[in-house]
Amino acid sequence: MTNSLPTESELQEAWIELQEIHETYLLPYEVKIPHVDQYYETARSIWLAVLFYYKEEQVHKDVISDVCQRDKPGLARDQQVRHLKREGWHLSGKGGYHSLDPFQPSPEWVTERNRRSGRLGAADFTQLKKFYGNACATCGAKEGRPDPRYGQDIVALQHGHMDPAKPANDKDNIIPQCQFCNRAYRSDYVFDDKGRVYAVADVGPVRRASRQVQKKIYEWLMSVFG
Repeated sequence: MTNSLPTESELQEAWIELQEIHETYLLPYEVKIPHVDQYYETARSIWLAVLFYYKEEQVHKDVISDVCQRDKPGLARDQQVRHLKREGWHLSGKGGYHSLDPFQPSPEWVTERNRRSGRLGAADFTQLKKFYGNACATCGAKEGRPDPRYGQDIVALQHGHMDPAKPANDKDNIIPQCQFCNRAYRSDYVFDDKGRVYAVADVGPVRRASRQVQKKIYEWLMSVFG
């Protein structure tokens, strides 16, 4: 790989070609791509254009950051290119280097997609529970068995709502949770489909937090909303 950066016209050609490849090879797997015509419209489209321009060569993240700052002023210096994996792109490399295989999604993405398809394919709550091994998605407690955490009480799986703000009867918003997790988390949190908490849904957790944590939250909110 040369030290000079690819030109804007070279990257635009790479972006157009990558879009065509994505439509043929990656769209069936729902790999995410920015919906823009010009490669420089988003940080991610710049990342992808640069990686594709160099084909399967190892590209250091600083090279991608240099292009970002040249072609879209105002972007941060440290571009988190590795996050493309979360959107299905097949990246490899280490130590700040990345290479792109544009013809197949990442293995982790395929595995997760198949798992999610199986979850959404459940016709009713009984099948959904079976998909989760008849266990609580959050703590893993098995339905019909004693839960030693709560005095040998028998576990009963209930409809847990991943996001309390979404409709309760939306199948995509349901995970099986034992009565203990369902009661303990109430409507305070948002869960992913693995039963893990990834966001707060109400102010309750903030009210119960220490003053130190509340201050951190306050400072962050002030930085966002002024």
